[in-house]
Amino acid sequence: MTIRILAIADSDSYLKWACATLDSLRSGLDAEFERTAVVIRTPIAPSESQIAAAVVGTAIVRPALVSRRELRRLLHEVRPDVVVIAATGPVAEMVARDVVTASGRRRPALLSGLPGMALPATELGTGYRRWTDAFVVHSLREAQAYRDGFARHGVNPRLVLARLPFLADAAHRVRQPVERILFAAQALVPPERSERVALLDGLARTAATGLDVVVKLRARAGERQTHNEAFPLDALWEAEHARLGHDQQAVRFVDGPMAEWLEPGTALVTVSSSAALESLALGLPTVVLDDFGVTEELLNAPFAGSGCVGSLADLPELLRAGGPDPEPEWLRENYLHTSRSELPEALRELAEQSRDQTVRDLGGVEPLSRVGYLRTVARSLVPGTIARRLVRPVRPVRPVG
Repeated sequence: MTIRILAIADSDSYLKWACATLDSLRSGLDAEFERTAVVIRTPIAPSESQIAAAVVGTAIVRPALVSRRELRRLLHEVRPDVVVIAATGPVAEMVARDVVTASGRRRPALLSGLPGMALPATELGTGYRRWTDAFVVHSLREAQAYRDGFARHGVNPRLVLARLPFLADAAHRVRQPVERILFAAQALVPPERSERVALLDGLARTAATGLDVVVKLRARAGERQTHNEAFPLDALWEAEHARLGHDQQAVRFVDGPMAEWLEPGTALVTVSSSAALESLALGLPTVVLDDFGVTEELLNAPFAGSGCVGSLADLPELLRAGGPDPEPEWLRENYLHTSRSELPEALRELAEQSRDQTVRDLGGVEPLSRVGYLRTVARSLVPGTIARRLVRPVRPVRPVG
């Protein structure tokens, strides 16, 4: 039978994950899985260029941007067997309620997940997804953490182990001398303006040793991200490079797909981005900076024990030596495992449960917070320019997904 899968995303990182996850179902199974992806209209919806970048390298047709009303109409037209809800926690909850309401007596199975390193399993992250029939985890550590996290809410969704879909198969490449540093920027970390300026100063000092330093941005000015960025690095550099004593051209800023920049001769440097995993999967030198700490608040605690942690001051010498050597056991326990994906089989069984209506009764998907739910709904209805005023920059705590 043909299994109809509809993925619904709300932001750039979730859309990339959703498209790559759907694309991972290829391998001769295209006739079995009919895959569609859309973006729900919210204040953090990706721009046209971000949507285009999300589908690069996949067979997924460019996702349309839809309102909640259009989504309900689409659900009636497609009648999916499985809906993949790839969205931040509050939006995921809102979409789940809409899917259940619009589907009537035959609801699709619901699958959700997070688009990168998802540790720790927070109370909010699991609470907003209490309704999920299945949850995708990307490492053995995540499986245990989310089993415990969902149990605290009294639910036990199926945990589906799969490799992060945008990671290449394990690479055994001969490393080339490092000529370029690609810094993977993030919206939330480091959090303080002074820390972000210090980061740029350190990167520029590294550039002075003869290395080409490129900062890979998640978004350009005016584009939204999954999390609000209080101090964009390109704007900080424009304002501070002269005071720091650096030429403006010492550091370059680029956007677009990460994969276009991960090539031999490049070292990936970050504070905590999951791009480090993409780099490690390709066998490229990878450094997670510890200048601002290695903590859950900075979202880089999973890298403790990886063998890839280093400082800005040591960066030139470390990369001249070929970069750090990651710990093999850490790779296996975390995201570079070689376990066979459980996703295709899980989707088949979820589709059967939907068609047989043996999926559990969710009722109306009770909101985690009634006030928070109404706020999320309001933001999805008002024009983007007004909605953006309702979304204030947040402190860097573990994202709720």
